[in-house]
Amino acid sequence: MGKWKTISIREELTNEVEKAIKTGRYRSTSEFVSEAIRLRLEEIMRTEGLLTEKHKMLETPGLLLYSPKHTWVQATPDGSFRVGLSEYAAKHLKGIIQVHIDQLDASVKKLEPLGAVETWMFIFDVYSPISGKIVKINEHLKTNPRIINEDPYDQGWIVEIKPNNSQILEEELESLMAVREYNKWVSKLEGRLRE
Repeated sequence: MGKWKTISIREELTNEVEKAIKTGRYRSTSEFVSEAIRLRLEEIMRTEGLLTEKHKMLETPGLLLYSPKHTWVQATPDGSFRVGLSEYAAKHLKGIIQVHIDQLDASVKKLEPLGAVETWMFIFDVYSPISGKIVKINEHLKTNPRIINEDPYDQGWIVEIKPNNSQILEEELESLMAVREYNKWVSKLEGRLRE
């Protein structure tokens, strides 16, 4: 086991961390430090040529990444990216009665609405986790929109997007959450809702 080292931190950095905690982005200094370490390790892995889970997604169809707007994205074998609502969102949007999606070939931008799902109580915007062009729409949703509630990761996918630029795509994927990060984020969200 490694030795613990005491380090000193410049006052400016300490002040910036305290500001970030006050805005609610982090709940504690420990959380900030944990994220900083994770980001540094990812940077080292990139420079050493090791793939992170997010980079593996580009090479392995089937892996999911999540946006903070409760959408997921998954690479397909043909190079486009399938998008849908997370199980968390699907459970909270009980009784989806209609899905409204931008038309084919429409351009979408990351974290901007690409459509909406409608329940008997309200309409929920569906935000694109990546930028690109809509190349496919799940036609089954027209006749059976409830499959999003029943099977959000397989039959309930919403659209497929073809990215415009691979460099921008890589940056956008880096900012998304792997399943473990997303589940942790949802747990924090649930905790805040209960308070």
